[in-house]
Amino acid sequence: MATPIDPKGWRGRLGAALGWVDDGLDGFERSALIAGILTMAGVSVVNVALRNLSGSSLIWANEVTQLLLVVVTFMGVGLGARQTRHIRVSAIHDLLPVSARKVLLIVTSTGTALLLLMMAGWAHGYAESTQRSCRILPESIQLGGLAVPLGTMPVAVAVALVLLAMALSGHLMARLPDLAAALQSRLPGWRRWIAGLVGLALLIAAGAWLAGSLAELVANRSGRCRVMSSIGLPVYVLHLIVPLGLLLGAMQFALAAVRNLISPDNYLSWRRRDEYLDADGEAADG
Repeated sequence: MATPIDPKGWRGRLGAALGWVDDGLDGFERSALIAGILTMAGVSVVNVALRNLSGSSLIWANEVTQLLLVVVTFMGVGLGARQTRHIRVSAIHDLLPVSARKVLLIVTSTGTALLLLMMAGWAHGYAESTQRSCRILPESIQLGGLAVPLGTMPVAVAVALVLLAMALSGHLMARLPDLAAALQSRLPGWRRWIAGLVGLALLIAAGAWLAGSLAELVANRSGRCRVMSSIGLPVYVLHLIVPLGLLLGAMQFALAAVRNLISPDNYLSWRRRDEYLDADGEAADG
């Protein structure tokens, strides 16, 4: 059993804040992967059916599938690290005492985080090289009489805002099933079906609004742009998904290092303890 951290100390407060961020990113990444895989499968099935039945196909199917494949691949980096679904050579680790294992976990997690962060920087540099002078975001937007810069925002601030938006969206999406279950439990019979249909319609409407907003930004792009021929999406936007996914992976390994620094137990990620299953299927320290 995991040794709890004192919630009143600085370790507890830091752990609560980082745990909130990790849970939010987990919810967002899971939702992005589910939506991406389902959409990719749906587009592929419809495209194959049209090709066999009518002899024609969706002209944008290949580019949409390519886009979704990049999203699923690199959004899965953080989720794979969080669930420790990566290859880990533990021969030396298993021979060490518990305290030495903690040191080794901190060193390897920090080193892996730095490596992924460097790769994210290189990927971002490549994305910038393909951007040229292309922009899809306006220079600024008006919020309450204040001009908030978007196109000229520093990269660090933009990344922080994107991560915060992802965490907030993840918490919202993680709560939706519980809210839907609580609502349905209060409704009798046929009203549950109506509520479910209304909820589904709202989700579809929200997805259509997001897609429409993105399409409007793409249509109003400025500068010299290299775009995908069928859907018109600037290529640099596709390339920006790569450093974002690598950054999420780096954050997971950094969180693992911090968790090992503030917790008495050993952790492979923020939530996963360093443990094995014994012969009876019970968790035991690794």
